[in-house]
Amino acid sequence: MTRQTQIGEVGADARAVAGRLGPGELLAGDGDADLEAELTALIAGAYHRHDGLLERADRLADLAAARGSERYVALAQLARADLYNRTRRAPEGARIAQTLLRSTTDPVVAARAHAVISGALWRLGETGESPDHAEQAVRLLTDTDPLCLRVDHAIVLAMQLHAYRLAGTSVEAFRNAQDLAEQLGHPVLMVANLNNWSWVQYERGELADAVELVERMRRLAEDTGLALNASAVDTLARILLESGDADRATAVIQRALEGWAAETDSGGIPGCLLTLGEIRRRNGDFAAAIESLTACREICVQNKLAEIGSRALRELASCHAAIGDYRSAYEYLETFHGEWSQLRSQQSEAAASVVQAVFDIEDARRRSREYQQLAERDPLTGLWNRRKCEEDLSALLEAPAAERGPASVAILDLDHFKQINDRFSHSVGDRVLCVVAQLLRDTAGPDGRAVRLGGEEFLLILPVDGAAAREICERLRGAVAAHDWSTVCPGLYVTTSVGVTEMGPDDDYSALLRRADDHLYLAKNLGRDRVVADDVSRAGADPEIR
Repeated sequence: MTRQTQIGEVGADARAVAGRLGPGELLAGDGDADLEAELTALIAGAYHRHDGLLERADRLADLAAARGSERYVALAQLARADLYNRTRRAPEGARIAQTLLRSTTDPVVAARAHAVISGALWRLGETGESPDHAEQAVRLLTDTDPLCLRVDHAIVLAMQLHAYRLAGTSVEAFRNAQDLAEQLGHPVLMVANLNNWSWVQYERGELADAVELVERMRRLAEDTGLALNASAVDTLARILLESGDADRATAVIQRALEGWAAETDSGGIPGCLLTLGEIRRRNGDFAAAIESLTACREICVQNKLAEIGSRALRELASCHAAIGDYRSAYEYLETFHGEWSQLRSQQSEAAASVVQAVFDIEDARRRSREYQQLAERDPLTGLWNRRKCEEDLSALLEAPAAERGPASVAILDLDHFKQINDRFSHSVGDRVLCVVAQLLRDTAGPDGRAVRLGGEEFLLILPVDGAAAREICERLRGAVAAHDWSTVCPGLYVTTSVGVTEMGPDDDYSALLRRADDHLYLAKNLGRDRVVADDVSRAGADPEIR
């Protein structure tokens, strides 16, 4: 039997370590040791298999109440809220956590409530707020508190640091979470963290690291007889695909779809179908790809999984375009854009509702700052958005020139970005945007500002004069061109054109951006992959050059 096929087998020992006791088998005993063991089983079960967990959380609450343990009654309620987060009921899970956070004086309960709120916000697409709650979930616990909570909160924090685009910090956080999970000795939680960690490295374009981590996950599952859940299967298959092993990726997903992979987040199985559809499209088997994507789409519509359903529409459009059915491709793409816009609007409304309830718990200064961030961050890249750019630039322009010091603005546009989406897929395009965003963030440093204006267009605000800004942008242009894009997708090459201008004493917002945009236009006309600044523009380059 090959290693790959062994992953799917789950014996009695594996069920025991996963905390899957049968109905009525709640641990009994004196003190809190058995309550902590049951809480560990519930936390691990949320990552492994959900069957019977809601009932089990209720039994833990009843036993804790009979023991007079208010802490474990609250932790049982929060276990239920965490399961709601994972089953398309994130606003409801967040409300339970908010109520407990408002009323408790127990730091352990408060920490768990923050973790549940963080998870709810993350699933609602609100990556600007969730890391703060994840950080508090870790900070409020001590070394004497239940280790299962410390492990889970460390896993949550690592994911939130990644969502906040703190790449180096998130790697250390994943390593810390893995150390804690190994200290607990629970394979389900070790696999859960390795799954998240490998996916993050894949999204960051660190394919070699992703392959190593996903192999650790696979070996651990094999050694313990633990079945990978659908989310982990999708991670494994996606990384196998990008590392050139499409056949094995297909086999892994097909076995999952045959029924042996549990679904611990509602998008697990549809995610597998989406990945399978992309594999088949890349292999030129468009009929099979359309079949997988249609099945994905049907599940998403039935279960109201808007995000994965929208991505399936985009892949369907690509498949129909490839076989020359441009009418269907256009219709799918049109539906995708409509659903995607509606999804983002609904997520923002739901997230705003959850965050507003959290604001009632915290002081007014913090509430004001967090509420502002709801409308200031780009959800894909984590950079500041156009609205925040307008506010900051306008404030900078209003300051007297002598007080603000030198300042420059650069507008960057990725060259031939539509071809990247068309040739390699929109998911690859999204990853390109995230890599470029990190390069921009590094370039801006603590004193500058990196902004996503929209699409493939970015902006930098730099506290330096025009000559220095041009040098900085030239280094950035070179960094984009020199990046190892094959780690994102084989055959990929990305360049950027830049227009940079120094802020003048009489500039207003429109004039400043118009000048930078004119320089960008000239950079495009001069052949792309170049920087045009005020001195180049004044030299009078031929605008007809293509």
